[in-house]
Amino acid sequence: MIGLAVALTACGGGGDDAPAAPPAPVTTAEGFWIGTASTGTAVRLAVFENGETWGIYSVGGSIVGALYGQTTGGAGTLSGSGSDFNIPTRTVTQGSYTGTFTPKSRINIRSSNGATFSAEYRTDYDAAPSLAALAGTSSGTGVSGGSPVQNAPVTISSNGTISVPSSLGCSASGTAVPRPSGKNIFNVSVTFSGSSCALGNGARTTGIAYYDAPTRQLLVMAVNSGKTDGFIYIGAK
Repeated sequence: MIGLAVALTACGGGGDDAPAAPPAPVTTAEGFWIGTASTGTAVRLAVFENGETWGIYSVGGSIVGALYGQTTGGAGTLSGSGSDFNIPTRTVTQGSYTGTFTPKSRINIRSSNGATFSAEYRTDYDAAPSLAALAGTSSGTGVSGGSPVQNAPVTISSNGTISVPSSLGCSASGTAVPRPSGKNIFNVSVTFSGSSCALGNGARTTGIAYYDAPTRQLLVMAVNSGKTDGFIYIGAK
């Protein structure tokens, strides 16, 4: 939800200042989008103000893939490229995509493999980020490119500290902080500890977290420094 505010200020000594200029209209595909691909997968896609793009694919609530890339464009058209992480086949492929969008309304994308994706904008992306809302323990499943789906509780404290208890010789810890853009999404950093960690002992990942308040669902996506692997987590409080 976007509101245009005109502020009038008074200077010492009297007189009226000119009204503040309204915000520039949105001309990019920035936002959090939810929809369905032609392959039948449910897709959640985040495009940031700098073009950085993250996506999760799922079928029946089960994670089947992820996207990390860069999107550019304006005036209703977009293009991008990135890495597609296919969980069932344990492969990472490079691809590109083009599409059209109506700012803060709808997006349509066609990828280089022929799949299409149509989605609607989530207006809560524009809400102020709240660590208090993000805080709590979520129960859910996580998966990486080289590991099977695993159940895991994730706890986030009110100051953004992330902790995942040890399970089968692997634990994780990290932080979540609001992005500088002020949108309702968080930057995360997670480090894994233990000899059985799929990403390796000491592996550090960076990515994003999004909390869907109506469904109480937490989404976390992150990649390693080489962007060759990472993890996806979907849980609910």
